[in-house]
Amino acid sequence: MDVQEYLVTLGIRPAELSGLKELPGSTKDRLTPLVLLAPWLATVPLSRALDKFEEAYPSRPYFIDVDTYYRINDKPNEAKDLWKRLAQKPADLAVWWQLLSEHAEANPCLLMAEHSIQSGRDQIKWARENNRTFCLKMNLAEGYGPGIPPWIPDLVTELAAEGANDYAIVFEFGWVPDALQVAALASGFTKSFFSEIAPEIPVAVSCTSFPKDFTVYDGTSECAFTNRDLITQVRRATNHPKIIYADWGTTRPRSYGHSNAPKKRIDYPTGTSWVIARDQDGQVCFQEAAQRITISPHWSGNLGIWGEQLIESTAAGQAFAIDTMPKMYSARINIHLHRQAFHGNLPQPNELDEEWKDDDF
Repeated sequence: MDVQEYLVTLGIRPAELSGLKELPGSTKDRLTPLVLLAPWLATVPLSRALDKFEEAYPSRPYFIDVDTYYRINDKPNEAKDLWKRLAQKPADLAVWWQLLSEHAEANPCLLMAEHSIQSGRDQIKWARENNRTFCLKMNLAEGYGPGIPPWIPDLVTELAAEGANDYAIVFEFGWVPDALQVAALASGFTKSFFSEIAPEIPVAVSCTSFPKDFTVYDGTSECAFTNRDLITQVRRATNHPKIIYADWGTTRPRSYGHSNAPKKRIDYPTGTSWVIARDQDGQVCFQEAAQRITISPHWSGNLGIWGEQLIESTAAGQAFAIDTMPKMYSARINIHLHRQAFHGNLPQPNELDEEWKDDDF
C-alpha cells in the first residue's frame, strides 16, 4: 500500500461517503482514507459499513480503525454488538480479523489499548500473512485516546532492526481549537519514539479544528485552519523526510446530546480556510447563502468538481441543488478533499475529465 501525501480521517456517515463518492477518480487516487468503523445507520451486519465505504472509494487501499466516538443507543443489534467487542479494552482480535479478512483493501490500525507487545506482534503477523500494510495509530485525543502504549518504543526498535517499511505512523489528536497546539507534542513524540524508523515510513499528524459553534459567524466570514502550518513545523522540528498532511476532511468526531437544528448556511473550503455564509439574526435561505459565496473573493468557480457545481446551481436557484444541511456538508467535504489532495497544484477541469475513472456507480 502506497500511502499518499494526504491522509484523511473519515467516519462512516452519509455526508462523508457522499462527498467522497462524488470525487473524480484522479482525486481519490491522491488521498489515503483512515476510516473509523462504526455500524452503518441501523443496518446489519457490521461489515455493511465497510461495504458502503467501498462503494464510495472502490478498488483502493485504506486504513481502518474502530470509531471510539460512536455510542450505542437503546436499540441493540448484531452490528452494534460486534462493534462493542472491537471497542472494548482489550479488543476482540478474532472479530477484528474476521471482519478484515472479508475486505482485502482494508489495512488495519493495530488495536493497542490494554494489549501487550506480543499482541502487537501478532497483529503485525496477521497483516503480513494477509498481504496488508498496517498503521501504528497513537490516539492522543483528550478523553478518548488511550495514548501511546508503554511498549511502543520496543516494538518500533524491533521494526527498525528488521528494516520494516510496511507500515505508517499516525498521531491522532481529534478535535482541537487550533492545530498548531499539537505541533510540539507531535514533534517530541516523533523524535523520542520514532527516530530510528526508515526514512520512507510516513508519519501523519492528524486533528480537526472545524468549528463546533457557528453563532459567531454572520454574513460571509472566513475561518482559517492551520493543519498545513502544523505539518511545516513538525517537518522542521524532526527532519523526518516523510511527514505527511492529515485532517478530518472538514468533519469532527461524532458527538451526542440534544442541540437545536443548525441554521441554514453554505460552507466553502479554500486551501487554508473555510468561508461560511450564514446570518446571526434570522435565517438566510440556501440560495442567498450560496450567492454570497459565489460573489465573494474566495470563490474559485473553476475546480470542475461536484461540490462546487452544487453550490453554483444552488446560487442559480436550480432544482436538485442544496436544499438540506446534509447535502451542504457533502458538498463542503467534496471540495475540501479535492483541494487538499491537489494542494498547491490544482488541475484544470478538462484535465480531471480525462483522468476520471469509471467507478460504476
